[in-house]
Parts: sequence; C-alpha cells; structure tokens
Amino acid sequence: MYKYSKILLSILSTLCIGPVWAQHNVDANAIIPTDTRISGWATGCTVQRGWMDIADHSQGVVTFGVEANATGAPGASTQVISLGDSGVAVLTFATPIQNLDGPDFAVFENGFLDPENPQNAFLEFAFVEVSSDGQNYFRFPAQYTGADTPQCENSTYVDGTKYHNLAGRYINGYGTPFDLEELKNTAGLNVNSITHVRLIDVVGSIDPLYGSADKDGKLVNDPYPSAFASGGFDLSAVAVLNRISNGIKDLNGAPLSYIIPNPATDNVRIEGFADKNFYYRIVNVLGQEMLSGNITGGQNIDVSRLTAGNYYIWLSGNNARGTLKFVKH
Repeated sequence: MYKYSKILLSILSTLCIGPVWAQHNVDANAIIPTDTRISGWATGCTVQRGWMDIADHSQGVVTFGVEANATGAPGASTQVISLGDSGVAVLTFATPIQNLDGPDFAVFENGFLDPENPQNAFLEFAFVEVSSDGQNYFRFPAQYTGADTPQCENSTYVDGTKYHNLAGRYINGYGTPFDLEELKNTAGLNVNSITHVRLIDVVGSIDPLYGSADKDGKLVNDPYPSAFASGGFDLSAVAVLNRISNGIKDLNGAPLSYIIPNPATDNVRIEGFADKNFYYRIVNVLGQEMLSGNITGGQNIDVSRLTAGNYYIWLSGNNARGTLKFVKH
C-alpha cells in the first residue's frame, strides 16, 4: 500500500514542510499556482492508462483519479490522475501556447519531501512533448545524470536535480517549467502555436527490456515498481505562462488597435492592420483548430460554418502576434 501512503504523505508534506526557502527540493525555477505569469490552465485531458507493472501485465492498468483532475488549477494532493507505467496524457488548451520570454508552461505532480533529507524527495517523472497540429509531437530533450545502479525502489527518495527536462522535478504544489525556445528550430513544429502537450510516464526500471531512456540513451532510474492503482506519474495540472490573451501586441509588448465584430455571424474582420499580412488560426475552447490561413488586415474571415459558441483567433505576422476572443452566433 506504499503508493497510497504517498498520497497521504503528500498531504502532510503540504501542511508541514514550511516556507519555500526551507524546501531544498524547490529552487527559483519552480512555478507556484499563484504565479502572476500564469494566464490559463489546460482545459482538456485525455489519458491512456499505463500498467501497474510493465513487467507483469497480469496486474492490469492503474485506475486512480479521473481526467478532469488534470484540468484547471491544481487541487488537493489527491486530486490527480495516475498514468501508470508508460501511460500517456494529452492536454489541450483554450488558446495555443506561444513561445514568449522565459518558460511557457509548467507541469504539476504531487511528489513529497524526504523527512530526513529535504534535498531529496519522492518524485515520479514524465517525458514532455508538444504539438502544433495534434498529430506530430516533439519531445523536450530529457537527460538523467544520476546513478545507473542500484535500482531506485518504490520507497526510494531521489535528488530532483539529476533529472532535466522531465515533468515531476518538484514536490506537490510546485510546477516544472518548460521553455519552447529549446524547440524553436524543430521542423514541423510551430512553437508560437502549441495546441497539445503530451506527457508520457517514465518507467524507471534499469532493466533495458522495460526502462525508459533519456536523449542520450541512458536509462532513467526512478522509483520502480509502483504496482498499485495509483502507480506512475500523478498528473495534477498544466499551467500556461506568458500567454498574450485577448489582444494584439507587437514583439516589444506595445498594444496595437484592433476591431472584431463580436458577436459574429458570418464573418469576422481584423482592423487596424491595413496592408499587413497575418497567419491566423481559429480554435475552439478545447484548443481544436477549426480554421486557418493567411489574411490581410481589414479582410473578412468566413466563420459561417462554425457552430455557435466561443472561439479564439491566433494571429502572427509583421512583428506582431496575439489572440482575440469572439462569440459565434
């Protein structure tokens, strides 16, 4: 029942570990849920459950939590969804995530400190991938710099500084940040229009038949096995950082004027940008692309085929980018 003890200990950790400066697992890069840079949270989550123990499929898949637990801001340490060994979660957003200054999103898990050595914590990790079309995903280059042996068993505390570009770096209440700048030159990826974030549970086994490898082919050694209903990475939330919302700004941050008929029926129009060319994407509240193309300021965009509801237009071009929200009647 150790894994359930993790849930209970995480609650105690939240209540008892004291201020941030006393939490050696937490550094200046950690993101708190009230960070003023946060402009939104994942609005959709789909999970493919992983195994309780990837080496013994007879035990079945994990069952703890529901997908809705991973949308919105993080709740209690028990308000998570467990992925299990090699489980996958796909998060979507009301508007695309953009590559702006600093980290662009953060992933929250529910790890907890080692009561005897707060440099270490019980942590579980996940690879992080992003997509700008919902089809092709690209992984942040993860790296593990810790010891190859012995196996980190289920009751093992680890040093989070040994795990780079992996979600789960921090204890409950602190998100691991990711900066899209690292992927800006990736062919097939628009880092200024990330519609999906995919998390894949790291199987921490040092057995090459089952374990997960980092970017250099080194097996990631983390607590394994955790053959319980709540095994594997426990996803709490994904925060959006630095998103420009409901307005257009130039790349220096200066606001630009715009007009959009709102509510709209058949057409929407972006004004204030005469003779300026933009690429646009229209997405629904789940982050699903409905329309896209190129537009010149002042031209109409035909939205007559859209069903009634709330939508966002993401614009990029001519040293300006941002999002506009409108209602379709």
